[in-house]
Formats: sequence, structure tokens, C-alpha cells
Amino acid sequence: MDHIVARTCRLADALVRISARQMKQRWNIRNTDLRLLNVLDDVERLSVNEISRRALLDQAWVSRSLRALEGRGLVHRCADASDSRLTLVSLTQSGREILDESRPYAAWSERVLLRGVDEVALKALLDQVEANTQGLIDTFENLDPGPKRCGAKKK
Repeated sequence: MDHIVARTCRLADALVRISARQMKQRWNIRNTDLRLLNVLDDVERLSVNEISRRALLDQAWVSRSLRALEGRGLVHRCADASDSRLTLVSLTQSGREILDESRPYAAWSERVLLRGVDEVALKALLDQVEANTQGLIDTFENLDPGPKRCGAKKK
């Protein structure tokens, strides 16, 4: 049986491989980093927690990636004026330039990928699947793991 999740993962893996090669060659940036820059596009600044939530990535991974992006001058991190414990992140001009330069490539790739597909219907479907995914993540985070299965390896 070919489950939707398995098919989606195969497609995602293929797209990530293709994109990673191009992103690395053209802009010396990883896909995940570009994802984070895209999350920061069109917002003044966001907390690390909100970036993690919007990107659907682990917060520790996002924090490490943002430190590396800051080191390259692509994002700026600062303390929130009202809560010094909170770090806010914004795009720098260099980060915006990478996004602007990558957009024609992304648009071309999307046109090729969506040839013969109703883009409006697909985007509506993806919006719903993304919302459902966040609901599933929230559900799993709140589940009681229960007792370990017999024979389960201990960490």
C-alpha cells in the first residue's frame, strides 16, 4: 500500500536534494537556512520560538542555524525591549538579497513542478494539510507515552 505520507516524503526528499544542490552552488546556503530566511520575510522580527513554530523545525536546531546565519550577516538577533530573556530575529539586507536573488529560481522550479496541476486547488489543499500537521504535532506533544513495549531498546 502506498501511503500518502510515504509518497509525500519521497517527493519532499527529491525536492530537497535538487534544491540543496542549487542553493549550495549558487548562494552557499542550506535549504533549512533558506526556509528560516523565508519565515522572516515580510515581518519586522520574530522570536526564535515563533520561527521554529512557523518553519516546523526543532527550536534547538533553529537556534543553532540562526547563530550561523547571524555569523554570516544574514540575520540580526537582539533582545526584546520588553523582555530581555526573549531573543528577536530579523533579516539583514544581505539576507533579503539572497531571498530576492533566489525568487526567480524558485518561481521557475515551481512552474516546472506544477505543470498540469491546478495551483490554487493545490495551495488550498496544502494549507489544510499544513494546519492538520500542526494539529498532529500538538497532539503528539501532549500524548502520554505510556509504558514501554516489551523488547524496546533502552536509550
